[in-house]
Amino acid sequence: MYTPYLICGYVATLSFVLIGFRVIHRTSPDLRGQKHLSRFLLSVIASLLLFSARGRLPLFLTAVVPNFLIFAGAVSVYLGATEILQVPPRFLSWQVNLCATALPPSLWFTYVHPSVLARLLIHTVVLGSISAFTAAMLFRQQAPAFRSSLRAAAWLLAFVVIVQALWAAAAILHPPSSDFLHIGIVDTAFSYVSLLLGVANVAALMWLSLCIHRGDLHRMAQTDALTGLLNRRAFEEILCRELPRADGNGHRLGMLLVDLDHFKRINDSLGHHAGDEALRRIADVLRQVTRVSDVMARYGGEEFVILLRDAGLQESAVIAERVRIEIAGLRGLPGDIRLTGSIGAAIGHGDESPSALLLRADEALYRAKRAGRNLVSIDREPFVIH
Repeated sequence: MYTPYLICGYVATLSFVLIGFRVIHRTSPDLRGQKHLSRFLLSVIASLLLFSARGRLPLFLTAVVPNFLIFAGAVSVYLGATEILQVPPRFLSWQVNLCATALPPSLWFTYVHPSVLARLLIHTVVLGSISAFTAAMLFRQQAPAFRSSLRAAAWLLAFVVIVQALWAAAAILHPPSSDFLHIGIVDTAFSYVSLLLGVANVAALMWLSLCIHRGDLHRMAQTDALTGLLNRRAFEEILCRELPRADGNGHRLGMLLVDLDHFKRINDSLGHHAGDEALRRIADVLRQVTRVSDVMARYGGEEFVILLRDAGLQESAVIAERVRIEIAGLRGLPGDIRLTGSIGAAIGHGDESPSALLLRADEALYRAKRAGRNLVSIDREPFVIH
């Protein structure tokens, strides 16, 4: 097997993958992890090119540097995975120390006591260890929405570890030839499998990054940027799914429309920055007062809406009153302003449309406004809670 020809094939394969990464970068420049994964491909390509220059360049550049370029590429894969998942690179120092520890014996078995077997064992131990760190980090992630992508990337890295262990064992049983130009079929097979796993692994991590990016875009499309609550469109989608289940028996559904009283005066007197801060504080209040199962959204301007799962008339009235009290008691707002809110509550019925339920809650809200504000009004009932 003539090694330079084999290396040219490897370089061509990795170059095509790298070109694909550049295309992805142009279409999605904010995709996490792609720079680190591209560095892995560049490191391996540079390593292969240096290997192919054996006999024409100093031994240090063709025997020692290529291995450490591959190690650096493996560390880049780890950094890419941490960036994709947005977790701290806790194992980075371990990996750097491992590479630093491998340098003295690599030099020893290159110059003082030349040994292809020893250098191969160092290569498999270091590369396998770095891959094991990355695989362990991926296996520990708990993200049900991306479980399949995470597991695919983690298992590919685990296979890298297994292949390196098998390669080391095979090298001990059948020491590799010192003739670089004619390597054995076993080493050729292991190097080819390692290449395939490396390409597959970066592809799996890029797919994971794409899945997470798509999830981020979906959340952004459903989230109000100012308050972090759901936006109107997302809320109405949930309402359309939940309302048909409201039958008055086991699946009750309450709705609260909350409108801040005289909010326009805040923007006019203190500016929109103060108004934005007030809206963020109100969103925090709603999160604290409501239950985990409830759904909150900024419905528009200074108006918020809350969907109360498994809440009938009495439960909805209690929660609405709690919201009203917390809003009125909010302190530390810009300019020491004081806010109050008017709330309209309605109970959903499975045989009505979402727009009909919203209309009943809206009518209750405006009754609370007309009755003096800072009140709770329950869907067409002749009383208000104050």
